[in-house]
Amino acid sequence: MAYSLLRGVTALLIGVLLVFWPQSAVLYLIMVLGCLFLIPGLFSLLAYYRHKSADGASHRFGWSQVLSVGSILFGLCLIVRPMFFEAILMYALGIILTYAGLSEIIHLVSARQWVRVPGGFYVTPVLVMLVGIFILFNPIESANVPFIILGIGCMVYGLSDMVNVIKFRRRNSDVEEVQVVIDEPKEEEILVDG
Repeated sequence: MAYSLLRGVTALLIGVLLVFWPQSAVLYLIMVLGCLFLIPGLFSLLAYYRHKSADGASHRFGWSQVLSVGSILFGLCLIVRPMFFEAILMYALGIILTYAGLSEIIHLVSARQWVRVPGGFYVTPVLVMLVGIFILFNPIESANVPFIILGIGCMVYGLSDMVNVIKFRRRNSDVEEVQVVIDEPKEEEILVDG
């Protein structure tokens, strides 16, 4: 019961944080992504130097080590300058969505030469293209929207989980304790292979 209640309270708190401070959540997510680049790069370089010193042979600094250094540097950049990468990430997403929507519209228009294309087929690509354009003109504000939605979801989950725990606890108190009896076989019931 205590674990379930703690889980609900934690989800509720995370939801409140995401709804009221989505900008910070975006920055922390980018910093976590930086750690995901930094840590494997460090481990790879440490393994290279440990392997090099263990066998005493000289190993060339190869592509794997170059990629490790690149991973470390990129991770450090993400950690140190998350706001810069937030803007780049959102502009890239806006360009991708605008291109995807426009490309789909062009394919639908060209498909009209062979088949009849109902107007409903254009709704989704137009919406995707409009979302991409919105992101291009409002990159920082649009980065917050997914975290606000996630925060609302966490809050709803946390509240419903806590309500369920309280209901279950109330119903659990009405149930009498049941004694479990393990029925062991008697001597005559034991089969002997013969």
